[in-house]
Amino acid sequence: MQNDVNVIPFQESQSRFRHKVAILTNMMEFQPGYSLTGIVKDQARMLAEHGHEVLLFVNDHYHGEKFSENVTLKKVIPFTHLIDYASMNDLTAEHRHIQKETAAVLASELADIPVVLTHDFVFTGWFMPYGLACADAGKMLQKTRWLHWVHSIPSGVSRDWWSLRELYGTKHKIVYPNRTEMIRVAEQFKCWPEDVRVIPHIKDLRSWFDFHEDTCEFIKDFPAVMQADIVQVYPASVDRLEAKRVREVILILSKMKKMGQAVCLVLANQWATTQKEQQSIDQYKKIAQRNGLTVNEEVIFTSEWKNGKYNVGLPARILRELFQCSNLFIFPTREESFGLVLPEASLAGGVYCVLNKSLNMMFEVAGLCPIYFDFGSHHMSFTCTNEEQYFSDIAKIVIGRMAQNESVTTKTFMRRRYNWDALYDRYYAPIMAESQLWE
Repeated sequence: MQNDVNVIPFQESQSRFRHKVAILTNMMEFQPGYSLTGIVKDQARMLAEHGHEVLLFVNDHYHGEKFSENVTLKKVIPFTHLIDYASMNDLTAEHRHIQKETAAVLASELADIPVVLTHDFVFTGWFMPYGLACADAGKMLQKTRWLHWVHSIPSGVSRDWWSLRELYGTKHKIVYPNRTEMIRVAEQFKCWPEDVRVIPHIKDLRSWFDFHEDTCEFIKDFPAVMQADIVQVYPASVDRLEAKRVREVILILSKMKKMGQAVCLVLANQWATTQKEQQSIDQYKKIAQRNGLTVNEEVIFTSEWKNGKYNVGLPARILRELFQCSNLFIFPTREESFGLVLPEASLAGGVYCVLNKSLNMMFEVAGLCPIYFDFGSHHMSFTCTNEEQYFSDIAKIVIGRMAQNESVTTKTFMRRRYNWDALYDRYYAPIMAESQLWE
């Protein structure tokens, strides 16, 4: 018995839907004060990062930045002076011509593009001629599927062009950034809830804080930096790994992993330039492996990245940006005069600090704000009768305290949920692949 649905084989659909994507805007420049600017730029960058050929359509009077070498600007959307329409019946002769001209341009330019994203074209009265042009072009582009972003809460006043099924058809879907108002959006656009897709906006650390290209590459090579539940960045010279008690940090994180937490420890190690230092690094790799942590996924030595490009240490900017991804800083160091890495980690924001109670100067530098555990120090001995249980207890307490800290949990939630990799895998890729079934 044959299936009535003509389904494209998975591999074929993946190659097709992972190729070209068009983003339609009416931008004449990317003003940083306009919120839609950041949304479009993040979207274009995300799609390019995930292997798509991205064509960003802008107004033919566009005079802004070149944007990105990975995104092709198409200055083809016909220019016109905009009017905030209240009805299709008010459309001027000039704008009817713009509608027809835009539809012809889109029919030509989008002929080989399977997925098209638009921004506010189907929503605002200002862009109504362009939205209607998309409806006209869609009738000529049988293989093209449309995702129309709506960025504002629909008002109680209905508009006659908010009729998705009647004007646009089933190959067009509305995209809204939250599920709470999905039914309301469907009602306003006179369609079914299945015609509304929820895709949260991107807010990625890499673009928001303008991370260095090498920081972005590091995160791409080690995705747990962005995706793990618990991320610690620990700067330490190779000859100080023992004094900084890297072993203890590894053991505590291994206990956290056993409790179901996804963990990532980035050891920003310096002066790894000789065979002796490499032997020391190898010892700590073995400690991590013996305790169930995967080297180069959950425990990372930055000196080994990019064939030792940063074997003497990471630049301050890259280290600072990696700190911004972290949410935990365990600092059981044996001896410090001040410990600059402590305020450096803390100032990244949303980082829970675990300090050495046995090192008295810690209280002067950090006050009573962090949590303290005994690890022993150069001036105070500490003997642990059951190290396995002790580190397990520390892990449990720290996980519990982190879960009660709104700053830590909010930062972690935002980092993991709204980065472009998570959103692409959870929303964009599935919806674009599934769009082949829309008839």
